[in-house]
Amino acid sequence: MKKASIGRLYMVYGLYSIFCNMAHPITPTMFIEKGFADYLFGVSYAAMSFSYFVGSLIFGSIGDSIGRVKTIALVMPVYALAQFVFGVTDSVVMTVVARLVAGFFSAGVFVCSLAYLVDLTTDENRGVHMSYYVACNSVGAAFGYFVGGIVGNFSIMAVITLQTVSIILCGIFTYMLLEEMSTETSKFSLNISINPFKSYSNIAGKMPKILTTFLFAVFLTSLATTAYDNAFNYYLKDALGLGSSYNGIIKAVIGILTLTVNFTINIYIVKHTQTRKSLIVALLLCGISSMAVPFISGMYPFFAGNIAFFIFNAIYLPIQQDIVTSGQNSRTSGLISGIFNAVRAIGMIFGSLFSGFIYEWGNKLPFIASSAVFFISVGISVVNLKQYKSRLAERI
Repeated sequence: MKKASIGRLYMVYGLYSIFCNMAHPITPTMFIEKGFADYLFGVSYAAMSFSYFVGSLIFGSIGDSIGRVKTIALVMPVYALAQFVFGVTDSVVMTVVARLVAGFFSAGVFVCSLAYLVDLTTDENRGVHMSYYVACNSVGAAFGYFVGGIVGNFSIMAVITLQTVSIILCGIFTYMLLEEMSTETSKFSLNISINPFKSYSNIAGKMPKILTTFLFAVFLTSLATTAYDNAFNYYLKDALGLGSSYNGIIKAVIGILTLTVNFTINIYIVKHTQTRKSLIVALLLCGISSMAVPFISGMYPFFAGNIAFFIFNAIYLPIQQDIVTSGQNSRTSGLISGIFNAVRAIGMIFGSLFSGFIYEWGNKLPFIASSAVFFISVGISVVNLKQYKSRLAERI
């Protein structure tokens, strides 16, 4: 029986997070076995991120128009098939094309699930649920990494097949379990977003400066995180010679710690602190830890430093989501979720390309570059905090 339920959303989203992350730990091994150049790891991820950017506002408006649940249920099988092609092809061109298709349709899942959560929550409890939402993704991703890494040690094709079938079934379960919410949104929103570049241009001219500044910080943090994460995944196989199971186990440990952070530190932050100030502290810790990692000698201290970074990294995203969705309702949640995810996607594009190419010059350079970008985002967030205080003063 269908039901509009936050619990069911968490279940579906958590399962999807497991399945869509299964291929990540085997991708470096798969690329090396296929004889692909090192930079293709970054290029293929950038291709996926670019199409994710294009799809974000489109699916935000499609979800507003035809319904979040229908959109999620429709895009999951297409994403699954694109992942299957990505896994089986030996062609560089088809690898990039498959990533483009996968990125475009995965945007529909992330945008509409976030918008659906906004529809079901209020300003008072949204911050807490954003922490739960990110925790579902983090734990699901960790478990997906673990399963993909372990199974990938025996058969890469088994991981690809398991992922494809699981995501298709997840789309079916989504349609069977979740009830559509009424968004009360005009279908005009669908028409204006078919050309995403025109839509982004129109929206950018209407956004207040405080939102523009905040989204610039979102772009920078997404760039920094993507550059770091891509470099870390490839570094394990390329520099340390570790198999896919190590990647899976490490990400599983990180996922457990991230879950703890989301259910403790993040909930405390959204309930008891000024989130914009807390965001600055979290980004500063990300910058410090990512700067320290390249200079740590020894495998186990290196892993410990990376775990510290990923813990700090887990703190800032739910804070950003809470800030950007504050004050939104069913009429605007799809659009705002689309914009937020699109900006993050732009950061992913530049982060993956940047990381992929500078890795060729030095395998520790992406970590240092990531740190520098985090420090810049701290400065931008300080400016945004001042804008926020000025707006509050004007209302008094």
